[in-house]
Amino acid sequence: MKKYMMQMAVVLFVSLGMVACDKSDDDNNDPSNTPANSVTNSYLINGSWRVSLLTDDGRDETSDYEGYTFVFGNDGKLTATRGAVTTTGTWRTQRDDGSNELVILLSTTDRDLLELNDDWDIILSNNTKIELQDDNDERDEKLHFTKK
Repeated sequence: MKKYMMQMAVVLFVSLGMVACDKSDDDNNDPSNTPANSVTNSYLINGSWRVSLLTDDGRDETSDYEGYTFVFGNDGKLTATRGAVTTTGTWRTQRDDGSNELVILLSTTDRDLLELNDDWDIILSNNTKIELQDDNDERDEKLHFTKK
């Protein structure tokens, strides 16, 4: 009986360990090589983009980005240019919590551009439009880029 109880304890312990190690919700180690992210990457690196929509908690802030041109480089560099001013940063796609994401990180102190620095869930991507929403369900933010 003692041997049986010990075997059951081992089986239970191993089973709990296997369940605790499930990585289905945290898949950051698969950064950009998912088919969906590869397609999004190919769209982003071809041409220049403009912000066609930015809403923050229901407020339309799209006009803050009037005149900006965004270029997503094949090397992961991002430029945002308006007039004679160019701001640089980085971008990448990744898979996190079961979603494909676009991560934007611009090196700036400009309040409007800082608003774009985030992990954005990719809702739709094609060769003319990328639709994103904040990866935090408690924040109601949407960001759309349209090809120029």
